[in-house]
Amino acid sequence: MSTADPGALGVLFAELIDDAALFPPGDAPMPEAVPAHLAYDAGVHSGMLGRFLCPVSKLADLKPLLDEDAGLRLGLIADTGVDGLLAAFAELEDDDRLILEAAEIRHPGERLEELERRLPYGVEAYIEIAPADMRSLLPTVTGRELLHAKLRTGGLSAEAFPTPLAVAEFLVGCADLELGLKCTAGLHNAVRHTDAATGFTHHGFVNVLLAAERASDGAEIEDVAAVLAVTDGADLAERVKALTVEDTARTRDLFHGFGSCSFQEPIDDLSKLGLLPTA
Repeated sequence: MSTADPGALGVLFAELIDDAALFPPGDAPMPEAVPAHLAYDAGVHSGMLGRFLCPVSKLADLKPLLDEDAGLRLGLIADTGVDGLLAAFAELEDDDRLILEAAEIRHPGERLEELERRLPYGVEAYIEIAPADMRSLLPTVTGRELLHAKLRTGGLSAEAFPTPLAVAEFLVGCADLELGLKCTAGLHNAVRHTDAATGFTHHGFVNVLLAAERASDGAEIEDVAAVLAVTDGADLAERVKALTVEDTARTRDLFHGFGSCSFQEPIDDLSKLGLLPTA
């Protein structure tokens, strides 16, 4: 059994997991989700924690739960459209407790340039694009420094889970266009598997990381899809341990991370694979 380069793993997992506790299937109540996030941020694996994801429609519920000296890194989910998102930007201007870092929104069509122009200083936007629209819409996001792509990798129905080939095409498409991306939904486990309760086959986030490594290195779509289809966790762990710092840096330039309704489940999975020390 090989030993991983700690530096490479540090780069690979840094701020990898955005906290989507408010979203399905977790659906945590705000009064539970916020303290849990703050506890994770103070915990042993805080370096893996990304932003707290909050729908614009629930922003008013978030604010009363924060102390005056809070510094919550925030990602806004535009569930009320472009206008609601722009209003939220203005609302957060004078609230130092919330550090707005990113916004996520379905591709807004002709309002994309307006959205880009009105992003607050230091804020990036992830533009959700369906795999079927990849070829027509990815180029509209390309070359815009503050805009990245977003791919939905799961949901509450079998149809919401794209095939390995579709995910591979998206990863290679982004790599070819030098466009960063994040994923959302269905990725709280490390390895591709079929959920016993629903029968849905979920992508594994370690599969996606390794597939992004292949895509960022110029691999063909079929080779990237083959990595996404692997269900052997030990095999995936050995592949991760073989990565260099250069490999992982290139991977994360392409794949920025993913949202998960659970922060602990991904941590537990990585520990079981021998990729994290046992907390």
